[in-house]
Formats: sequence, structure tokens, C-alpha cells
Amino acid sequence: MFGFRATITCAVMAFIVALAALLILIQTRTFNLTTEQAASAYMDAASAKSFGRLQSQVAEIVTLVRVLSASPNLADSDQRTETGRGMALLKAALHALPQMDSVYVGYDNGSWLQVRNLEQVNNEQRERLRASPEAAFNIHLIRPTPTGALPLRRIFQDRLGDLLEQIDLWKYGYDARQRSWYRDTMRADQLLISSPYLSFTMATPVITVSAPLRGTASGVIAADLKLDSFSDFVNAQRPGARGIALIFDLAGELIAHPELKQLVANAMTHPSDPRLPNVRELDRGLVATVLKGWDGGDRYEGSVRDQDGTKYLYRLKHFSLDAEMGGYTLLLAAQDDFIPDIQRSHFIATILALISGVAFIPAVWFFGSRMSRSLKEITVEAGKLQTMAAPNPLPVASHIKEIQELGITLNLAQRAIWSFAHFVPKEIVRGLLDKSISTDLGGIRQEITIVFTDVRGFTTIAESADPDVLMRQTSRYFTALTEAFLAEGGTVDKFIGDAVMVFWNAPHRQSDHVARACRAVLSARKANEQLNRQFEAEGLPPFITRFGIHVAEAVVGNLGSDERMEYTALGTAVNLTSRLEGLNKQYGTTILVSEQVYSRAQGSFAFRSIDTVVAKGMTTETRVYELAEALP
Repeated sequence: MFGFRATITCAVMAFIVALAALLILIQTRTFNLTTEQAASAYMDAASAKSFGRLQSQVAEIVTLVRVLSASPNLADSDQRTETGRGMALLKAALHALPQMDSVYVGYDNGSWLQVRNLEQVNNEQRERLRASPEAAFNIHLIRPTPTGALPLRRIFQDRLGDLLEQIDLWKYGYDARQRSWYRDTMRADQLLISSPYLSFTMATPVITVSAPLRGTASGVIAADLKLDSFSDFVNAQRPGARGIALIFDLAGELIAHPELKQLVANAMTHPSDPRLPNVRELDRGLVATVLKGWDGGDRYEGSVRDQDGTKYLYRLKHFSLDAEMGGYTLLLAAQDDFIPDIQRSHFIATILALISGVAFIPAVWFFGSRMSRSLKEITVEAGKLQTMAAPNPLPVASHIKEIQELGITLNLAQRAIWSFAHFVPKEIVRGLLDKSISTDLGGIRQEITIVFTDVRGFTTIAESADPDVLMRQTSRYFTALTEAFLAEGGTVDKFIGDAVMVFWNAPHRQSDHVARACRAVLSARKANEQLNRQFEAEGLPPFITRFGIHVAEAVVGNLGSDERMEYTALGTAVNLTSRLEGLNKQYGTTILVSEQVYSRAQGSFAFRSIDTVVAKGMTTETRVYELAEALP
């Protein structure tokens, strides 16, 4: 990477070089940008087209399953036959949506009816089903016997519905009620979309859409979406001749991949555990290189080079089909696929332009040195914006008017942010700077660990203390507690008189937020004890602090108005934490925690059971514990 002086020198030289050379350089840069934009636009279009195809196919099946779940032909009785009224309805559904592999319905008495359209399967899948070339439908029917047995009848029909073959398997042992599509749907009592999984019967990845029946009979209607042809469609959308396109779900299971058929064939060699190949099992190639640098975020993009040095642009993007089902699309495009072969001409012209400008190097170098000195100073000062360090007393000076104005403006910005960080938690300020925290009013519900503190007898202390002395003493006290909370990544929400409210796991996620809060409170208590010894040595009254800790869901976000807002937490969890702090007075303790905190942290900290109470303002009992110390 060039320094300021070298960069400015090159820039001025490029300006002095002959007009032809300058135009070539501009054209080269424009060409590269255009290439990246073209590749980026192609990847956006391919991603949207692939997701749109999957979304539309799933949406069509969702609509169909909703309609079938309320159909009297299926929901009126749990006594199904291969010639009943529901059979024609299921066949019509398969004809209407050829992307479906099969549609089936299970009842709580063990009955099960499945219809598969064999005209949409390939020869390999037909052979797996042992279906003749004339077979157009495969029907599976289970009707429980009086003894509770579940014999299976396998039927093959032609296009007109005439019987070609019938097999009765008396000990087949398939119980739809024990299958996850049935159990999960009945438990949720709503329509569900499954994650992709490998259908061993068809040797192809599928997604199941299921819904409970809404009629006299109790059961579940479901349909399977085949993904083998979808993978071919996604591969056809790859960006450029050497591009790569693949899709995988939230667990990493592959939905679409250029070699999905081969990967599925390899997976089928393990019939005891047939499953879709996982993207994390790809240990070589460009895809593996990209995934190694991925942090799991919803969007990840950049560039990478293959073994031959070819530059590839990549884009990984999250998508959602519903609240439970989602995944990621990953597209890679070779940059050279999007530009004409004129790089040699540009290279020769660039060399000529550089040679022409060599004579101007000394003068340009001197000019660049003078300018770069001020720019370097401004860069250093700009770095302080993110660290929120104290600004210099005087702005960066320069003889160039624009740089002088930039230095003054930057100094003002530094002072504003530095001052702002003293009134608002620094984590919030950092989030506002890097845009990870929104400035819009509103919040989200998430689990946080909350701590409330209070000083025992502060009102009595305040009545007899000098206001100025009390203000300085309280500031020293808040500084000691705040340092302990910040050391464990806590967000100091507000100071309420002599009390402090702190929470963890927001605005940034912290997997160990309960343990962090407990350690922070123990550190704060220790710091408070040390500070009280100083207070007593100075003739000041000690500040005896009581703490309350609770973990639960709360609404976290921006509260206030368009003109003035604060980042805070609201909800019952906040109120209960405050009540826990207040109960210390009743039991003569200093740190009380809820049962939720105890259950989450008992392996790392020592607790003492106190009592079962109904906190003020609450209606349910809660067990409270005293936090004693951290376990070794």
C-alpha cells in the first residue's frame, strides 16, 4: 500500500502525463468498474431468479396444501380407499403442480394415503420404485386392522387410473403418526415448511409442506417438493461461463450445487443414514475458500483468486421462505468472463504514459511531500473518531485552504463525538458510527441480563451532605462501578439518582451474558468496598451498594421522540430486577438474583438460597438466591 506522498505524486504525474495516456488509464479503471458492476448485477439477478423460483414453487404448494387441508373429500373421514373421493383430488393436485413429488395424508387412527405422479420422475427414480414404464401413478394405502396392524397396499395405475399392479405388504410397519412431518404439524397446529432433507425412496432432496386437517377427521395433509430439477435450474443461472451457483439451508445442507447429483449418489451409499451433503464438507476449491472467511452473517461479498490467479467475485446472501425455513445463496463470477480481451493494449499505453511522466518526478515528489504531511495528520485524527479519543486542542493546519477547512471540521467532529460518548454508552456510540444500531424509534424482543444497583440510605446521606462534596463523591462511586460493568462488556443504560441500570447481550450478542453480569457485580462489590475504605479515610460516609440480577426477555431499542431518544430496555424483566434489588433490604443481603440466573450460572458461581417471594407488582412466585462468589 502506498503512502500519502507516493500516492499524491502518482496522481499529479498522471495528470501531467500526455492526454492520451491519461485517457487510457481512465478507460482501464472505468472498464474494471464496469466489469465488477456487470458481474455484480448478474449475480444479483441470478440470486433473485433462483430464490424467486424456489419461493414461487413453495408458495404454490403452500396454497395447495391449505386448500386440501379444508377439503371435505379428505377431512371428512379417516377411512380412505384407493377409489374414494379424495383420490381424484390428489391426482389433480399432482397434475396442477408438477414440481411436487407426492402428496399424502395421515390420520390419527394410523391410516395413510400417498399418491405420487410417476410421469415427473426420471428413469433412475422409476427403477427405484420398481414401476413399469406404463405406470403413471404410484399409490400407497395403509388402513389399520382391528388388531392395530398397519398393512400397506402398493398400487400402480396408468394415466386413466386403471390398475396395473397391486402388492399387499402385511408387515410393512410404516406409521405416519411417528413421522416428524406428522408429529411436528399436529403439535404446532399450523402449516409448516420443513428444512430440505434427502428422500431415500426417490434419492433426491425434497422439502415437505404440511398442514393439519380442518374437518371432522384429525390428521395431516402434506406434499413434497423435489429439488433435483431446481438444482439444475440454479446451475443454469450461474454468472458467466466459469461461474458457480449454489444454495444451502441454515444448517448448511445443500439445496442446489453443480455436482448435487453426484453428491447425493455418494450419500445414498449410506442407507442407514441418508442425508443431504453439507456445504461445510466441501474442503477444496473456491467455495471452500470463501466459506472459510465467512463469519455466518446475512451478507458476505468480496473477491478471491483461484490457483491460476483468475479473480472471482463472490456474493453470499441470506433468504427466508418463512419464519423457520431459510438459507443462503452463494454465487461466484470470474471477472475475465465479463470484459473483452483488450488488456494488452491498455497495458502498453499505460507504460508509455508513465515513461513520459518520469521527468516530472522531482517536482511532483516535493509537492506531494508538503501535501501528504497534512493529510497524514488528518488521517491520524480521523482514526480517533472510531476510538472516541480526546481531540487535540488545535486542528491540523495547512496552507491549502481545503485541507485547512477539513482539519477544522474534523476537529469539531472529534469534539462532538468525544463529548457525546460521555453522555451515552460508548457501545451505543460505536454502533451509531458503524451503523450497526439504528436511529429509528422502536425495538426488538430479546433475552438480556439486567443489573440494578442502589445505595443504602442514600437519602439520609444526601440530606446531611454538602451538595458539591456529595456530587464529587457520587461521581467517584459511579466511576468505580461503571469500570467494573464495562470490563465485562455491559451496557450502562442510565443513572437514576444513586442507582445504576446495566444490561448485557445488547446491543451486541454475548453468549455468556449471565456469567458476565455475575462477574461484573462481584467486581463492582469489591471495587465498592475498596472505595468505601477511601471514603472513610477522608471522613465521608460509605456507600453500601445493593444489587439485583435477572435474565429474561425484554424489549430493547430506541425509546423517546424524533427529537430526543435513548437506547434502553423495557418490560417485566426490568421491573423484576428492580424488585430483586429492593428485596436486599428485607433479607439483609447485598446481591440477590432470580431463579433464572441461578439455573444458568450455578456451575460457575456459589449461591445461597434465600426465599420464595412474590415481588412487588408481580403475581407469580419466584425463588431468590444470594450471589456469594465465583467458583474456582
